[in-house]
Amino acid sequence: MKLRAALCCLAASGLFLSACSKDDATIDEPTKEAVASEAAEEEVNAEAFDPPMQFNTGAGVPLPEEAGAGNINMAGSAVKPLPVVLSGTKAFIAVANELQIVDTRTAEVLPAVVPQSGTPMDPALTVFAGDNPIQAPIVVDVGGKELVVVPFLTTGEAAGTAVARQSLEVIAVDPATGEQAFSVVHELPLAEDGSTYENAVAKGATDGVVVVDLDIYAGYTVAVDLNKQAVAWEAVFSTSAVAGDTVVGNPGERELNRHFGGLSIVDGSVKWDDPDFGYETVGPAGSKYVYGFGGWDHIDGGLYLVEAATGKVTSLKAEEQDSGSCRFDGQTTLVCNDTWGWLGAVNTETGQFVWEQEPSAERASVGITAVFHGAIYGSTENGPVVLDALTGADAETAPGVAPWVVNEYAALAADPNGGVSAYPAIA
Repeated sequence: MKLRAALCCLAASGLFLSACSKDDATIDEPTKEAVASEAAEEEVNAEAFDPPMQFNTGAGVPLPEEAGAGNINMAGSAVKPLPVVLSGTKAFIAVANELQIVDTRTAEVLPAVVPQSGTPMDPALTVFAGDNPIQAPIVVDVGGKELVVVPFLTTGEAAGTAVARQSLEVIAVDPATGEQAFSVVHELPLAEDGSTYENAVAKGATDGVVVVDLDIYAGYTVAVDLNKQAVAWEAVFSTSAVAGDTVVGNPGERELNRHFGGLSIVDGSVKWDDPDFGYETVGPAGSKYVYGFGGWDHIDGGLYLVEAATGKVTSLKAEEQDSGSCRFDGQTTLVCNDTWGWLGAVNTETGQFVWEQEPSAERASVGITAVFHGAIYGSTENGPVVLDALTGADAETAPGVAPWVVNEYAALAADPNGGVSAYPAIA
């Protein structure tokens, strides 16, 4: 599965193509009057808690099956992040062929948002935990207005000798109304061997430019400028994270070439490219850094911060911390844990540890489920708990649930009867 002749011009031009072509298009673009309409600026009818510490377990709103399908195992634990984002009191659930929307306060199911550029991917539910490739939409600030952004892959029709072409359709939704604001469609280049794009994931955004990673062997990234409602650039590049004005990932084939580099989010030009190291896992750590967990190629195992703009590496933990995960709280704290019970937090402005906790017989281990605005949510043998992300100390010992997704208004967590429910924040 390689993009060869059709993409060779990308490599020859320094990994990126110039901006959008005649194949780019927009769908359902709003009029100026519609954008300015006060009707679209509905206020959230709920009290906000930032961060929330307690949730009402007696007022759960069950979400559609797609919220947890292929992500939750038989024990009721999420083995992958849910394909859901919260904005206000609404839950936006990404499915292969539509965006489902549920108001978590009223249980109202709003009309689904559906791509219009072709036939979307098969929405069949996955069977085994960990099988669902669909990831959550993202919330993007565009000129002071929030939009929920979700990418879709669609396929057009074949006719005569013309083969069916795949397109990327990036849909922006007004979270206040749940209605589509606009859609940007971009026809994707063909692979010479006939291989297809398998999935599209919004990896992050800066200044209204959304970076979408496309799952194909050679790796492919498309950046969409929501301000202009057009594609900004595209590249043979496998994006791992967006930090500030830099897109960090693997140049070239993702399976055979694991070293990392950074591209400008503005035009896709190469900011740095270091072939001498790679990481097992790379993820976002605020606007300045990305984190690397585990060794690959020339890097010893460990936990690293990588300065996104330059590729400069700071080692945080030695080789023993070579397997685990990190979560950014959306403010200034990166919370990390390993498979042996170690837990720690890093200030993403200074790059220094705020605190660390080693496994201890005097303290129950915490299974981290989410982090948000200075709070760490998780579960222990004694039940759900909330920790203070700045100290590691217990902040709330009776939150009600251990959320997988959380914001100021609600938590998405396990439903006792199976699946996922939304629980309103009450403190």
